Amino acid sequence: MINMKKDETKKKITKATIELLKEKGYKGTTTREIAEQAGVNELTVFRHFGNKEGIIQAIVKTTSFSLKIFDKSIEWELEKDLMNFGYLLLKDFDNNRDMISIALKDPLIFSQAHEEIIKKINDTKEILKEYFKEMQKKGYIKELDCCTQAEIFLSTYWGYFMYKLNFGDKALHADYQGMITNSINTFIKGISLH
Repeated sequence: MINMKKDETKKKITKATIELLKEKGYKGTTTREIAEQAGVNELTVFRHFGNKEGIIQAIVKTTSFSLKIFDKSIEWELEKDLMNFGYLLLKDFDNNRDMISIALKDPLIFSQAHEEIIKKINDTKEILKEYFKEMQKKGYIKELDCCTQAEIFLSTYWGYFMYKLNFGDKALHADYQGMITNSINTFIKGISLH
């Protein structure tokens, strides 16, 4: 019961911190405001996290990307696999929307979060690069620079996500499913042998 209450308090504090950071930025957010927004005493914030940086570190640790499961779901059918990958990628970006938004606001202050995002993107690129290499070996796609193809693929989805993050749905024609379907069809035409 005590651990559950402790976890609940930590969640309230991290949620309040995220909201305030999005609104005011790091320098404009105080631990007193975080405590007020979370409905706790400022001393409680210090007891759980030490300081504002401790809260940021806790938030960064909760950032998770699920693309590792892509390896387990590969069918070696280019369209199906890339549709699945595109879906997982946008889902991961969306699930980590707050952390990405905060980290990109001030990469120097949020260097740990920024570095974590870069690492996740590089890990994702590696998964996709290895997939393309295997598809080349199997004779399903053209002989191309697999790393560059992975970067092109990721850039398309990152660009769509950032566009949506900054401008919302008002500036977009395609929803997630439309984006995935149309971008995969275009991408496949460029790399497929058939």
